[in-house]
Amino acid sequence: MTISPQQQLSKVRGKKRYAAWLRLNAKRLKDLVSLQYNEAGDAIALSHFASPITGEYKGRKVISVRSTGSKKAVKKIRA
Repeated sequence: MTISPQQQLSKVRGKKRYAAWLRLNAKRLKDLVSLQYNEAGDAIALSHFASPITGEYKGRKVISVRSTGSKKAVKKIRA
């Protein structure tokens, strides 16, 4: 009893099998990494996370976003 296939597949048959698999999974592979874009067109985050600029996810406000000017400067760090 062997584990190997009974007959070797030809290169053409292997390419046909791969092409059929690719046609079935093309949309999933295309959307594998989808990103959020800001107004300037720069990628800012993954699409399934809340927007770091507006704090919205699927049109709903889910987190409050502070402006960068409201942060206090660190004066002393204690270890």
